Amino acid sequence: MEMRLFKLFTVIVLITEACSSLTEKDDVIQVLLNEIQKLGSKVESLERLQTECVLKSDISEDKRKRLLLPDNPSTSNIAFSAYLTHLDTGPGIGKLREIVFDKIETNLGNGYDMYSGTFRAPKDGLYAFTWTIFVVGGGSTANGEVETELVINGQVHGLLHADTESASDDDSATGFVIKVLNKDDIVFIRTNNRAVPQGILHSNYMRWTFSGWLIE
Repeated sequence: MEMRLFKLFTVIVLITEACSSLTEKDDVIQVLLNEIQKLGSKVESLERLQTECVLKSDISEDKRKRLLLPDNPSTSNIAFSAYLTHLDTGPGIGKLREIVFDKIETNLGNGYDMYSGTFRAPKDGLYAFTWTIFVVGGGSTANGEVETELVINGQVHGLLHADTESASDDDSATGFVIKVLNKDDIVFIRTNNRAVPQGILHSNYMRWTFSGWLIE
C-alpha cells in the first residue's frame, strides 16, 4: 500500500511539472492531493484494525493458558463418574473390600470398569480423583462408622473416615487426590484394614460416588 502511494505521488509531481503552463494545474493538484489523503486515512484504519486483532489474539492465548485448557481438547476427553446402587451393611463388607461403583454416569475414554470398580488410565498424564462415602447409625451396631482409601497400583494415596457417633445420626466425607499416572495404572476405592465398617452404608438420599478425570 505504501509503495502504491509513493508511485502515485511521483506521478503527481511529474504532472505538475508538465502542466506548469496550464492555468488549471492548481485544481488538478488539489483533487489528487485529496485522493491521497483519503487513501492515507484508509491505510491508517487498516493498520489500527490489524493491531487490535493481534492484541485480541494475544489476550485470548494468555487466557487459554491461564485456564489450563488443552491445545486440542478432543485428545483429552478422559473422565468418569459412577455411584453405588447397593452396598451391604457395615460388618458384612469387611476390611479391604474393594468398592464397586456399579452405576456409570460418565465414562469418556472407557477407563472405568463398572464390574470391577477399577479405573485404568488410558494414557499418561496428570489425573484428579474424588470420592464420597456415607454412613447411617443403626443396623446391627448402634453407631455408623466406615473408613476407605484410594489405591493406585497397590499403594494407598488417600484416606476417608465417616463416623456418626450415635444410632440416630448420619455422616459423610469426600476426598480429593491429584496424581501423575502412567498408561494402564490402576486406581480403585476400598475399605481399609484398620476397622470393620459399622452401620448402614447405603441410603436413598445419599450416594457413594467415585469420579476422576485427566487434567493434562
